[in-house]
This record gives sequence, C-alpha cells and structure tokens, in this order.
Amino acid sequence: MTYNKILILIEEKQKDCYLKKVLRKYGHEVVEKHLEEDLINLVSKVMPHVILINITDNTYLKVIKTLKDNKDTNGIPILLFLDDEKEKEKSKAIDLGVNDFLQRPIDEKELVFKIHNQLKTVALEEDLKKTKSALEESLVTIKNQRIELEHNLTMASQIQEALIPKTLGNIPNCSFFWHFQPSGKVGGDIFDVFMLDEDHMGLYVIDVMGHGVASSMLAVALSEFLILDVDRGSPLKRKIDNPPYYEIIPPVEVIKYLNKRFPFTKYQHYFTIFYMVLNVKTGVLKYVRGAHPAPILVRNNGDFVELDGYGTPVGFEFTEGYEEKTIYLEPGDHLIIYTDGLLELKEDDGNTLEYEGFIKYLQEEIKSSNYHYLTYNINQLANRQQHLKDDLSVLEMKWVKFI
Repeated sequence: MTYNKILILIEEKQKDCYLKKVLRKYGHEVVEKHLEEDLINLVSKVMPHVILINITDNTYLKVIKTLKDNKDTNGIPILLFLDDEKEKEKSKAIDLGVNDFLQRPIDEKELVFKIHNQLKTVALEEDLKKTKSALEESLVTIKNQRIELEHNLTMASQIQEALIPKTLGNIPNCSFFWHFQPSGKVGGDIFDVFMLDEDHMGLYVIDVMGHGVASSMLAVALSEFLILDVDRGSPLKRKIDNPPYYEIIPPVEVIKYLNKRFPFTKYQHYFTIFYMVLNVKTGVLKYVRGAHPAPILVRNNGDFVELDGYGTPVGFEFTEGYEEKTIYLEPGDHLIIYTDGLLELKEDDGNTLEYEGFIKYLQEEIKSSNYHYLTYNINQLANRQQHLKDDLSVLEMKWVKFI
C-alpha cells in the first residue's frame, strides 16, 4: 500500500476511534482531530491526502461546505460516514461536493477499498496537473522557439535577398528584367550578373535541390564562393604572368571545379547551374549547363532557340564531362534563364503552367505590337501565387549592340 496521510475529523465528545488502528495497519499515516472553529487552518496544518468525516450530528454538512468552498482544500477527497437513518442526507452531501460515503457499522474491506480508490484518483489528478503544467511550459518554450526561428528565418531571408541584384544597369549593351520568389521565407535559388573585364560579362543561375534553410545556406555559400575576387583565388578569373595579367576561366572549367569543390558526399545537396560568359561587344556567348533547365533564346525575328548542352547536376562528380557551347547573339535577342519552379506555377484556370504554357506566354508577348520584356506577364502570374511548390527565379537579358 502506498504511504499516504489521512485526516479523521471527529466531534469533541468522541474518544479516539478505532479507525486509526485499521488504517495504520494498511500503512497509512493517520491523524485524528476534533472539529475546531478554524477548520481550514486545521486542515492546512495536517495537509492530508484524504479526509474522513466521522461525525454523528448534522454539522458534517457545514464541514463539507467549508472545505469544498475553499480553494486550498476543495481538491482533497472527502469520505462521509453515515448511519442508516440518515440515508436521506446523502443528496445534500452530494450537492455540497462529497466524494463518497461509508455506512456504519464500518466494513473494514469497504473502508480500505474506497480510500484506495480516492487515493488513486488523487494521484491521477496530480499526474494530470503535472502533465498539464509540463505541457504549458512546453508550449511556452515552443512559442519562444518559434518566435526565434521566425526571426532567424526573416534575417536569413533578408541576407539572401541582399545577394539578389537590385540593379544591373552597368552592363554594356545589355538590359535585364528579373523575378525572384522563394517558396518559403528562404530558398535555394541564387543568381548574379557581373563584368569579368571591360568586354566580358559573367552570368550564373543556380538552383540548389529542395528548398528551405539547408538549401538557402548552400546557395548563399555558392554566391560568396563565386564572388569575382582574383586576389583570393576566384574560380571565375585567375592571375597570369603575361599581359593583361589575368585570364577568364572558360565556363566548362568553372563547372568542373564546382563539381569537385561541392561534392554531394560532403554537403548532402546537389545543384543545377547555368553559367555563361558573354562578349558584350561582339555578342559571342559561351555557356555550360549542369542539368539546369535549358534557357530560351528568342531571336529578334521571333524564332526560339534552346540553349542545350550536356551536363549533370553539380556535386555528384560523375565521370562524364560537361559540354561547353558557343552561340552568337544578334541585336534585339532576348535570353531567358529560369529555374524549374517556373514550370510548376498555376495558371489562372488552375492548370500547371509547364513548358508548353511558358512558351505560349512568350509567343503572346512577341505578338504584341510593342514589347520590351517578354517575361513581364509571367512574372505577374508568379506574384499572384499564394503558395509556390518550389523556389522560382526568372532572369531575362536583352542584347542590343550600342557600341
């Protein structure tokens, strides 16, 4: 039997009752007290687990009411002893909140059984109270962690957005229009455009597998790694001993280097990439694809050309090589580079855009009498999406030879 404390309340005229001996025999601590004027103070000093009221006159109803009306004692189970002739008093006692009854003469087994049941109830209620308290603490902790996570995600989102170009007006003979929209607060898409020297422009669009914090971290790392800083060993441009004392690294060599530098075995992520080097004066464009969706070149005459070329995702270190290709731009050509999240957009009718729908958008723009950027309306479609399945990036470049 579990060790518990039981308080027996008796009248002043009563002598010690034999209940103490019975209950102590079953391992309980038993305190027997005569009724006092300050009943609450008496009970608070004893701090019992169960109260037995063994009173013969009707004052027991007042005792029950006093104990059940007090917040410090109303949770203590009360067992009331009743004589047969007071059976009609049960209803009043129940209304006041008594927990159970015992008939006189007392049956020892019934007494022990009912006390044991009340103690089990008290233990269950105490466990429930602790569980509830622990749950409330956990919910507070989760809420605080969620607030911290939301704050960190917001900061990460701001960092990632800061890496996306705000303006690209300093690239000769080129004008740009772009849209970046992560599926969550942060995403795995990243892109940049930069001058490699006075004549050559570099451009990359990267899509790290998946989306969320892990993909975003790798995207940010790639963005930092691909900064054009010759002094610290950029993979895009390196020093040489002869004039002009640098050389631009061919796109295929850049991708091969990234494949070794960012292995899947280390980062547990892979990424697709489109990287190109454009001579902004002649329109000669060299590029390589690492499993990235093939960019669309829309000629000034309305023809469509896919910039294909073999290449596996970066990170798997496959033995197959990457294919570098060359194409020549003509004044007025539009080059559109995108990530696969674009093809998963929902059109206004609820259907998935897919490749055919994307081409249809471009064809509709070409039909218009006066267009400058072919991806304007499709970017508006993306802005209307409340939830994206995947991160989305669209980068459009128009080449017009002014010099």
